[in-house]
Amino acid sequence: MRRLLIPTSLLVLLAVLALAPAAASAAEVAKATAPKIAVLRLEEVLRQSKTYVAGMEVWKKQQAEAQATLGAIDEQLKRLDGQIQVVNKESDNYAKFQEEFETLKLRKKISYEQAKVALEKRQVALVKDAYKQLRGSLAAFAQERGIMLVHLAPDPTLGAPTFNEIQLELGLKTVLYYDPSLDITDSFVQYLNAADAAAGPDKPADKPADKPTDKPAGPTVTP
Repeated sequence: MRRLLIPTSLLVLLAVLALAPAAASAAEVAKATAPKIAVLRLEEVLRQSKTYVAGMEVWKKQQAEAQATLGAIDEQLKRLDGQIQVVNKESDNYAKFQEEFETLKLRKKISYEQAKVALEKRQVALVKDAYKQLRGSLAAFAQERGIMLVHLAPDPTLGAPTFNEIQLELGLKTVLYYDPSLDITDSFVQYLNAADAAAGPDKPADKPADKPTDKPAGPTVTP
């Protein structure tokens, strides 16, 4: 009885083919069990957050009211200055107008400082509240999807005007590249606003407001 001789190369090939499915399966398991990582564009989330946008609209109204108050004082100052320019310096009215003018200047300075401090405090509180709410919702969002780590999406540009500031900006960058498939910004914004809407009609998120186009600036009350 003759034995069938199988070439060694064929045996090796058969062994590799037999192990291939196992190797592929192991790779798939490793991929499935690896920690999930995502990135988030924080400024974009704030720009589209209904709660934050509504809060910024209220803040802008308060800022406009402060500007209007200072504008009214400016008009009074202009009127008094005009009276001072035409009145006789030896008259009683001159001293009266001058005293009113200086008193009004001091009132404007105090009003400006008070408005600036109050607006800054309100804006800081708004950002803190929005950040706290965002992190709470993000934790729930990530847990539902098995995401273990969320990075801030890096700014692809360098905007610093000087060499020293460029070096500082480079040192602050912790993520230089990410695959676009890791970006959860749009889906998280939908999740965040849906959660706000579900919280009830008393939430600021249900107040109509336009999305701001730029990052919120600091208090800009003109002295």
